[in-house]
Amino acid sequence: MMEKTKVIKLSTPIEDKTQKIIYEEIHLREPALFDVEQFYEMDRKSNPLAAMRLLIALVSPVPETVLKKMAITDFRECEAFLTDFLAYTPSNNGSD
Repeated sequence: MMEKTKVIKLSTPIEDKTQKIIYEEIHLREPALFDVEQFYEMDRKSNPLAAMRLLIALVSPVPETVLKKMAITDFRECEAFLTDFLAYTPSNNGSD
């Protein structure tokens, strides 16, 4: 069974200077259908990195503008977790 949530410890903290918040980790959740629709819309309009950044913002408390400062290795960890949902296919035996 897939994890529905994940906490990614950031190698480099990112700061929201407007809200005066420093994020040392990102709490991700399973995307809702509407989150995924927005992801694919952004992917079509822009590029895969911008689309994934939007999806991370939609499923975490971190604003998209702050995510632009995220280390690429941290981004890839978030992407790996979320890609499992995008590629998910239920098994035939109904256990997933």
